[in-house]
Amino acid sequence: MDSELGRLGASLTVTEDEEMGGVVPSGLWHSEPVTRGFFIVGRLVSSKSFHPEALHSTLKVAFNPVRGMDFKMIDDERFLLKFFHIIDRDRVLERCPWAYDKNLLVLAPVDADDDPKLVDITRCDFYIHIHGLPLGKMTKEVACFIGNKLGQFKEVDLDSRGDAWGSSVRIRVMLPLKRALKIRTVIGDEHLVTFTYERLPNFCYLCGCLGHISRQCEVQLQDGFCDPGANAPYGNWLRAAAPTSYRGRIGASSARTPTGSIHRPTFVSRSSLQSQPVVTPPRRGSDIFGSFGSFSTDNPPPYIPTPTTVQTPSEQVLVADLNLIPPLPSSPGTPQRPPS
Repeated sequence: MDSELGRLGASLTVTEDEEMGGVVPSGLWHSEPVTRGFFIVGRLVSSKSFHPEALHSTLKVAFNPVRGMDFKMIDDERFLLKFFHIIDRDRVLERCPWAYDKNLLVLAPVDADDDPKLVDITRCDFYIHIHGLPLGKMTKEVACFIGNKLGQFKEVDLDSRGDAWGSSVRIRVMLPLKRALKIRTVIGDEHLVTFTYERLPNFCYLCGCLGHISRQCEVQLQDGFCDPGANAPYGNWLRAAAPTSYRGRIGASSARTPTGSIHRPTFVSRSSLQSQPVVTPPRRGSDIFGSFGSFSTDNPPPYIPTPTTVQTPSEQVLVADLNLIPPLPSSPGTPQRPPS
């Protein structure tokens, strides 16, 4: 749509009657923008229509901006989000990809000097897991090479020592949405690696493209098409678990705030303690929202303070309840503390 408008615009010529007499003053054109805020342009990758009011109310709960957010449709497909603090806007972009009713939401930042109708929203960031790399090849350089083969490499997950090795290598890549999801590739001396994707929204098991499901795919309309059934070239096995602190979904019909509590055990070191059984209460977490993004409270969020560990050469005992620790023997003349 945007490319067609661009071609039409390039072929048009301005007539004498249409030409504006005079030049916009430089001070007026380069003055401070009247519309203040921090903007995101987006579109829903789906073959189905949606209700803007329902989308707006769901996004407001999902993004939960501190300073608030405004929503406005700018054409049949694109919508504009206005935030009143850059941290609110950047937090939304950093947590991409998002989904609404299991369909991908493509979001891109917009400057006040840009036309939101011309911003490229045909690509989206995804976290991809690379499986099958030898340990010696789990490096930032190899991850960057593979990421640029899939799309535009953004970053790779590294540990505290700057290494990327593990069960898989996790990279962030901006993928072109018009291409099918990549399942595997061969690198080096015919070494096969495979890919899985975090927080993958609806996609087609027949063609591997986002934005529609198999029963809506045009592949099945081709002559000689035979339904592969369970042997489709793509499947749910392309989904990877997200190692984030939150996991859940947001749906168009309902939205809930996070519930549950986090209990962190206490580290206690004392040379005179007898070994006590370790009691760790189960963590509770609940899926946040119906079918949107990917969050959970199974892991403590980063703002939970870590416990203080007493560094002594004595035995370290992990307990979840300080009442398990027997009282220390009192010195002569000191009143005994009653048990709690």
